[in-house]
Amino acid sequence: MKSIINRIFTIGIMALLTTLVGCSSGTAEKHYFQLESHLQNQRSQTLNSAHGFIWIESIDVASFLNKQGIVLQTDNIQFVTASNNLWGSSLSQQLGDRLEQDLAIFLPHYLVSTKAITTPTMTVKLFIDGFHGSYTGDAIIKGRWVVKDSKDNIETKFFEHRIALKNNGYAALVNALSKGWQDEERDFSTLIIR
Repeated sequence: MKSIINRIFTIGIMALLTTLVGCSSGTAEKHYFQLESHLQNQRSQTLNSAHGFIWIESIDVASFLNKQGIVLQTDNIQFVTASNNLWGSSLSQQLGDRLEQDLAIFLPHYLVSTKAITTPTMTVKLFIDGFHGSYTGDAIIKGRWVVKDSKDNIETKFFEHRIALKNNGYAALVNALSKGWQDEERDFSTLIIR
């Protein structure tokens, strides 16, 4: 009887040690990333009148990018989603946040929102077909804007950017994607001003 209890005790201790060793090794650390803006928030603290309201109605991200992991293109036809280098929030949410904040700076006389606050002067739909790293050492951003004005005129603007990474790694990729996205926002805002 004593030997059976010793065996059960030994097996229990071995199982516990195996579990502890398994939990402490082989688990890669997860890293979370957010798009950043390099714009200074120049909005005043007083009430401003707006020339119009730009409603960002939708942001449609391609399904292969619509993942928590950051996507890398490893050759001409293959894409891989990272398991441990992840977006801090969904890509569509981050792009919407950046658009609201950055376009408000680029277009200070417009109210910009992803919420339907009032009748829009302009309705924007954004389609993202590429927002990933490439085996070429570039960050790839591509897609199209579809804009409808208050008279129901519709215009489409396609875009594609390749931004060379300054360093290796996911942080460098997210920095390049952030810069490329801000450049595209600036390009888009100049079209609205015209």
